[in-house]
Amino acid sequence: MRIIQREREGVAVLDLKGTVHCGDDDRELEAIINDLTNRGCTRLVINLREVTHIDTMCLGVFIAAQVRFHRRRGGVNLLQTPPRIHHMLMIARIDQFLPTYSTEEEAIRAFATAAVPDRHACRALVDS
Repeated sequence: MRIIQREREGVAVLDLKGTVHCGDDDRELEAIINDLTNRGCTRLVINLREVTHIDTMCLGVFIAAQVRFHRRRGGVNLLQTPPRIHHMLMIARIDQFLPTYSTEEEAIRAFATAAVPDRHACRALVDS
């Protein structure tokens, strides 16, 4: 798994690539999301376009992230979910809880309609 962190218009964006595991020994994604929330980020887009496989533990990480960001009046949006992963989200009914968008612009614009604190809260937080 490879994770690229960046910021766009005050929204943290994580570009995930390859096989994504969130099991016992691989907590990198969870640690990055925790770090973002600890640093005050309230809006997150997770780009799954280049993900080839995702384990079920990651679904739990996504749900926990959505709960945490929502409590801070923000949220998590998924981007370009591959058909196989989208099907898994639908079966688990997670697609009703984590919105998926086909373009980054749509995913970011969706936050503009929500009541979210400081739109620049994530600026410079994801440059690591």
